[in-house]
Amino acid sequence: MKHDTELPKPNSWNKIKPFALLIAATFLLAVIGWVWTQGLPWLGKNHSHLLPLCKPLETPWRAFYAEQRIGAEESFDDWAQRTQRPLFGDWTFWLTQLQGLDPEVAYPLLKSPHVDSLVQDVTKFWDSDRSEIKSAKTTLFEVLSRYQSLQKFTDSLLLTNKSNVRKPLTIIGMVGLFQYQTALTDSSIWLGLDMFMNEDYRYYPSVEHLYEYQRRRTAPRYMPVSVARTLAEDWVRENLNVASKNEATLLDQILREGQTLACMRWLLPETHDTLLLGYGAAQWKWIKNHQGQVWRDLVSQDLLFTGDPAVISRYLNDGPFSSGYPQQSPPALGLFIGDAVIQKWIQNDGKAGALPPWTMLMKNRDLPSTQILKKSGYKGR
Repeated sequence: MKHDTELPKPNSWNKIKPFALLIAATFLLAVIGWVWTQGLPWLGKNHSHLLPLCKPLETPWRAFYAEQRIGAEESFDDWAQRTQRPLFGDWTFWLTQLQGLDPEVAYPLLKSPHVDSLVQDVTKFWDSDRSEIKSAKTTLFEVLSRYQSLQKFTDSLLLTNKSNVRKPLTIIGMVGLFQYQTALTDSSIWLGLDMFMNEDYRYYPSVEHLYEYQRRRTAPRYMPVSVARTLAEDWVRENLNVASKNEATLLDQILREGQTLACMRWLLPETHDTLLLGYGAAQWKWIKNHQGQVWRDLVSQDLLFTGDPAVISRYLNDGPFSSGYPQQSPPALGLFIGDAVIQKWIQNDGKAGALPPWTMLMKNRDLPSTQILKKSGYKGR
């Protein structure tokens, strides 16, 4: 059979070869880009550790701070009657559980010019269209969506029927009078938005127990991180057994923190570890360069299996830096070490490529802390 075209001669092929290679390279890059955007496995990489987003939340935001404000001419009786309506069913929770106040005490407090101006500040700031506010709210919705997915996966693993009755958590933005960043109930997540007004907010210097090193974590971007920690702690507490019943040792507690940070990372897959841990840039650089030294201290001083509250506090409590280490060091070094051990254990386990991390933790929920440490192979890096 005679063809209309002929194969190019060798010298002709040399002329078109660069163009053919360019077309092939362009096609290859297009395929790689498509695979990347679709989140498909590439060269054995498994993206199943990223929790998918559920459907959009039905009640994305409720501004409870508007309800906390008392009208200029509103009497105690009028205010009490207004807040006892069904619409204000959460008022009692805020008043008694979060603030521990009686109505007679709350009324003059909320009538104070300082509290009134605080409510106005929070309302103006968090109802604005500032980019940092939009970004924080968007990230928050994604956190709660992924948390709902995590609950569904967990229910399926435990063979419970809770997924049929679970509803998305209602977001309630409140003025917490600088007492809470977040509070969790069975049906809602309460946000103390007055704790995320940026570190230069005018009232922060006069707030008792809000230290300068803590104000750095009052930027709006830390709000979804705080929510993710609250949800992660609740998930770990509900679903993962504790190696020691009383969590008596430092090792038990730092690995519990590692499990919590692993969960936070699933809820916030795009968030850098410095935000998850609350470390500044210099603190992050220090621990990355000195984690081997910290680990050697824990091992050489036989601290991993101690139950001494002073030692546990030294490695887990917040502060400007860690006692016994330079001022460039971050606080709560146990969080970083626990996170490093859990991450390495998940990476080194033979099933890591086949199981999502949360499934792996669930299936090893009775594994003692000593075995997790041994299986991780962690030696300070």
